[in-house]
Amino acid sequence: MHIPTLIRRITLPVGALLLVTACAGGASAGWTYAPLGPSPNASAAASAAPGTPAGSGGPGTTVSLETTQDQPIAFNPTTISVTPGATVTVNYMNNSNLPHNIDFFNGPDNNSPSLGKTDVGTGPNNAQTMTFTAPTTPGDYMFWCDVHTSAMKGTLHVQ
Repeated sequence: MHIPTLIRRITLPVGALLLVTACAGGASAGWTYAPLGPSPNASAAASAAPGTPAGSGGPGTTVSLETTQDQPIAFNPTTISVTPGATVTVNYMNNSNLPHNIDFFNGPDNNSPSLGKTDVGTGPNNAQTMTFTAPTTPGDYMFWCDVHTSAMKGTLHVQ
């Protein structure tokens, strides 16, 4: 008697499962099923500090920068510090009448890839938020305004 291939492929795993179930009977097989992939560690997740997302590259950090009407081509502050691998949320407020944004680079200058940036917007009261992951290597990294480039820049210090 000839059984089509598709039916053999479907019924063989089902048959094997029934055989294993029947052989086990009511006695314990001495092993348990373990799902593929990492198991969640409930105690580690419960003990995580507030502001530290489970599984992130580091603790969360929020920084605020502003450009004022009094200093319309400057970030205040010009240097910010974060920990390596931190999830960094940047709140940028442009309170000047000039168009600005903020662009963070993964290196000492604009030849490095961008870590993230806001849109260009004109103030006053132009508030923008962006999030990126800080580099894991300690050092100084550049940020600037894409409109005013080297005239308006700062340093992201990863320590």
